[in-house]
Amino acid sequence: MVELLTKPFGKIEIYPEQILNFEDGLLGFETYNKFALIEENEESPFKWLQSVQEQGLAFIVIQPYLFIDDYKPSIPIEELSEIGLEKFEDALVFVIVTIPLENPNEMTANLQGPILINKKNSKAKQFISRDDKHPVRYKMIEGQA
Repeated sequence: MVELLTKPFGKIEIYPEQILNFEDGLLGFETYNKFALIEENEESPFKWLQSVQEQGLAFIVIQPYLFIDDYKPSIPIEELSEIGLEKFEDALVFVIVTIPLENPNEMTANLQGPILINKKNSKAKQFISRDDKHPVRYKMIEGQA
């Protein structure tokens, strides 16, 4: 087990295989290249992507298929090979969620910048979808007052 200081949970222990290697970091956070994928509990669809290097850096993520059935970002195969993937379907896919404190019903998901994880080698990368239908701020809850 590895001890990790986290933003949401304080000090926790994780399995070494929970640590993902983002060679290029995340967009805007390129100097941080090790993140742990942490789940708060099994019932929650949300997970935390916690920096191993910086306790205060963590992102809420979710698998897009939980709210969009046919999500498939447009990413060239040569880019997928950067993390050892031969096809998109082999990836574990997450998107970063932003939840405003003042109105959680206004939460959005970044469909344009999906995070793909190669389950076989723990390499991960945030890609840019070339599909114009994938906005940076997709409203996850439509029709909420």
